[in-house]
Amino acid sequence: MQRLSAPALVAAALALPSLALAQSNVTLYGLIDLNLGYEKSGSQRYEGIGHGELNGSRLGFRGTEDLGNGNKALFVLESGFDPSTGVAEQGGRLFGRQSFVGLENGLGRVTLGRQYSPAFDALDPFDATGNADRSAGLLIRKAGAVKPAYETRFDNMIKVRSAKLAGFELEGGYWFGKESGTDSTARQEGDGHGIAMLYANGALAGSLVTQTVQRDASGGKVRTDGFALSYDFGIVKPYFAWSQDKERGSVGNGKARSWDLSAEIRLDPANTLAISYADRDESDGAASEDASGWSAYYLHALSKRTTLYAGYSQLDNEVGANYAIGNLTPAAGDKHQVMMAGMRHRF
Repeated sequence: MQRLSAPALVAAALALPSLALAQSNVTLYGLIDLNLGYEKSGSQRYEGIGHGELNGSRLGFRGTEDLGNGNKALFVLESGFDPSTGVAEQGGRLFGRQSFVGLENGLGRVTLGRQYSPAFDALDPFDATGNADRSAGLLIRKAGAVKPAYETRFDNMIKVRSAKLAGFELEGGYWFGKESGTDSTARQEGDGHGIAMLYANGALAGSLVTQTVQRDASGGKVRTDGFALSYDFGIVKPYFAWSQDKERGSVGNGKARSWDLSAEIRLDPANTLAISYADRDESDGAASEDASGWSAYYLHALSKRTTLYAGYSQLDNEVGANYAIGNLTPAAGDKHQVMMAGMRHRF
């Protein structure tokens, strides 16, 4: 048997980490979004530095490992923060935006942890303003007298997503709520599930979704159903999203319908105008809270990673409603107006 010399053994040992790294990939990434803003609602005023207008500021790690035979392991750890103060968001969580691990192959992937909900994946992309932090398009997931099942993300979720076939993908998720106590119904408070059909092929994209959450320990549930469409004509890309929130059981029997019509207008490769109009109509007797509003954003790309922007949003609350799209909480029936200008940088 041939023996390796000491230098050859050292060289082989030094090569092992390189061989391991060749099978793995870890990326550090992030985004910072800050702006100067002014808000007005009734007699209230606010001015100062805001953040997360186009996208929430974040610092994240994502990675994959090749397991062979078309299989791979993956993970994402993503922390949200306020860059104007350095304070963590999402209740001070270390990785409050996303935190999951999973497996993926040619059939799709399965992941476990804190993740975006099926409703978010199905509806949020269908707004020209990206459902910016102070955009009127956010009405589609606001809670008034009727509480929606549409939430951005959930803890303790198992999520399955199929591979894309002829433009179609199927996504399903189940998340666990309290999971404590002796009463079986109380243990399910916060439990939920959702399923979404996603389509993207060429210029056309669309989605269908239904999502249900148990809101209280007595078994009261809310369900959000929705659909969305977009078509890219080149210079103009219109979007439409619609959702219905419906309560049942001990949380009530209210119903709310929301819709969002928007368009992205590409003036040239560096300049884009995004406009949107949204409306929420609740059917919950005297307690119903209705509102509508519109937004306009102008974006100028300095590079692929850096964007300057300016925007205006206005939300018109009807009698009894006090929806907010910023730092102020309007009095019932008051209009909320927002102006801002800022910068987003990706790295």
